[in-house]
Amino acid sequence: MSIIRKTITSTLMCSSLFAASLQVQAAEKVVATDLEPLHHVILENKYVTVMRVLIQPGESTLFHEQHLDYVNTHIEGSPVKIEYPDKPVNNTEMKTGNVKFGEHQGKSDTDKVTNTGTNVNHQVAFEINIPGPQHFGGASRPASEAFQQVLDKKTVKGWKVTLKPGESSGEYTQHGPGVRVFFTEGRVLLADDKHPNRVKELWVHPGDAFLTEPGKVDITAASGEYIIFNDYELL
Repeated sequence: MSIIRKTITSTLMCSSLFAASLQVQAAEKVVATDLEPLHHVILENKYVTVMRVLIQPGESTLFHEQHLDYVNTHIEGSPVKIEYPDKPVNNTEMKTGNVKFGEHQGKSDTDKVTNTGTNVNHQVAFEINIPGPQHFGGASRPASEAFQQVLDKKTVKGWKVTLKPGESSGEYTQHGPGVRVFFTEGRVLLADDKHPNRVKELWVHPGDAFLTEPGKVDITAASGEYIIFNDYELL
């Protein structure tokens, strides 16, 4: 009987602690993701809102609500604690280079993230502002080793692109608007499809993000470093 009582007591204590935790979480302020203080809006058009998320070690976001499809690129990951208003805490890891897709269109989600690691947690995330798919056309990329598909959803596709020094992506056509997020530093040449032998030169850094538009695309790694980036296109 004493073993049964101990088991029941332990179960009740766990249930009480979980209920108390939910009450504390429920009392905290909930904000829209693009208004959360650690989610800094850096780019925006009618299709997407792009945010840079920087969480110092030991720092927490506010509870923030996501109700739009959401793509999160982990520039520099860390262990994190994710809290929810209505379910147990999730202690996990955001891994550098990973992509997380949140299918929140029509079903919102609320969470709070604490960086439990020792380095700054750096993410570049974007919300898709218009419910989709929007039928811009089939998104595809060249069949080369430089392109690795990392995301295939009904509203967006994504590829990790790795270019060796001097290597070109090869020309391809982008049909829908998109976002490009860089992991490495170096010089990049973007071909001007309207003017032969004309390029736009950029020096990019880890976490740099750009809005992209439909059209012909050809990207060259123009310095001595590998250029690695994720290329996303809306469908």
